[in-house]
Amino acid sequence: MTRLSGFDFSHDILPLGDYEAMPVTSTLLPYPCNYPEVVCLNMKTNVKSLKRDFLEFNKESNYFKSRAKFFKNSFRETVKLFEDIGFHKKTYQAYSLRKIGTNILLNNVGLYTKNFLNSLNIVLFRQQYVVAKKGWNTKLHIDHPNFKIHGYRLLIPIDTAFIGFERNIYLLEPGDCYFVNIARKHRGFSFYKERAVIMCQMASDSLILFGKKVKPISNDSIPKEFRNAPI
Repeated sequence: MTRLSGFDFSHDILPLGDYEAMPVTSTLLPYPCNYPEVVCLNMKTNVKSLKRDFLEFNKESNYFKSRAKFFKNSFRETVKLFEDIGFHKKTYQAYSLRKIGTNILLNNVGLYTKNFLNSLNIVLFRQQYVVAKKGWNTKLHIDHPNFKIHGYRLLIPIDTAFIGFERNIYLLEPGDCYFVNIARKHRGFSFYKERAVIMCQMASDSLILFGKKVKPISNDSIPKEFRNAPI
């Protein structure tokens, strides 16, 4: 796993600290060992409507630069870490769905997406689109060491997505929503086409506790060059 010497992951891999975060509550102690790698949250989505909203969304803003002045770690170290792990701007882009400094959705977020996110019986923050190009494949990494500040990762696939851990690979199918345990060593990859997801943080573990643990897929179903993390 890549770990830049001196980089403080307690602020998150994108080191915003508590900026744009909401107070997090947990039924279980908020440590990665207490949660599975991936949990399906039993919340169905209309994939066609999600895709329409995504395609119509204005993607001109630069997520990284717009928040750089709020980083708790140095900008240079953050860029170096991102590039070393595999988050290159040519293959990976994020587009904020919220008004900067808040968890309030932007006015131009599509109606279906806005209604769906607002209908969840849980507080969300750091809502954004994330787009990975074909061939994207990161090293193993963590985003943060626990869930106390940064909450629990919610992934809503618009396209078929995959996530790998040290031993297991999981398929995240459009139409469902997932908790992904990004405080454990994990990696993202996209091997056959561009992949878009909605990525948020949940301010509670309540939905996770009532979800269903996802079974890993066979590594043989993945092209050989994507079965293992890059070195």
